[in-house]
Amino acid sequence: MNKQKQKVKVTIGLSVYNAERYLKEAIVSILNQTFENFELIIVNDGSKDSSMELAHSFQDNRIKIFDDGLNKGLPMRLNQIHSLAKGSYIARMDADDIMHPDRIKRQVLILEKHPEIDVLGTNAYSIDENNKVMGVRQSINNKTEILSVKSFIHPTIMGKTEWFLVNFYNEKLKRVEDIELWYRTKNKSNFKIVNQPLLFYREFGGSYYKKYQNGIPSMLNISKKYIRKFEFKSSLIWLFISFISIFKYLLYRLFNLLKLEYLLINNRNIEIKDFQKISAIEALEQATNNI
Repeated sequence: MNKQKQKVKVTIGLSVYNAERYLKEAIVSILNQTFENFELIIVNDGSKDSSMELAHSFQDNRIKIFDDGLNKGLPMRLNQIHSLAKGSYIARMDADDIMHPDRIKRQVLILEKHPEIDVLGTNAYSIDENNKVMGVRQSINNKTEILSVKSFIHPTIMGKTEWFLVNFYNEKLKRVEDIELWYRTKNKSNFKIVNQPLLFYREFGGSYYKKYQNGIPSMLNISKKYIRKFEFKSSLIWLFISFISIFKYLLYRLFNLLKLEYLLINNRNIEIKDFQKISAIEALEQATNNI
């Protein structure tokens, strides 16, 4: 078992729930990585659509599929992936996003060069439902710049497997399991991001307000937890985060009713120059080649 673990450098974890619309592109972009020493663990979270048929259609011995037929939520599935991982590092991926072809190679190089880093995220291109590049999530100042952070664009992360095995996601939380994990571990961990966009992060209007709505109860519960522990500063921080999310939910809900939600989503992105957009489009085409 240990010998097999040493042979696999990276475990890419993909939790799937009713993802048939974009799943094929996500998997193809993983298989098209310029770094090849990885295993892809696909965990089904009770999908009712054709997601698993799509997953099983790929013939690649690096793919491992786990399907218990139950819907247990993303935090539980992420912890499950960590327990199954054979790689030295674990990389996150969402079933509606697309990996930049050099993502895994770039992150491995940085983690190998800087063993003090526990979790490494990246910048990301934002794409719509038709794979149109809308911009980036953070300004691109220096493609090789590594920055210290307190949180991440969740599906961009790669980190030491040993770190994830002792720092679990809270399985009772909904929509904020990643934010809570970073907050809980930030004082004892080394978090960095590479400023280069290495993921195509899918965002578009329709019902985006639900992302804020679904996370509010969990945020309030976290605040209450810290009150019970007499950690009032943390409780106030989470209460403040809850109020911000309530405001965003109301704002996005209003724009949704006016069918203008896409304007708020587009405003989240930073425009990129023409040559940067051309480079992004070329990488996107390479990532989805053979579909």
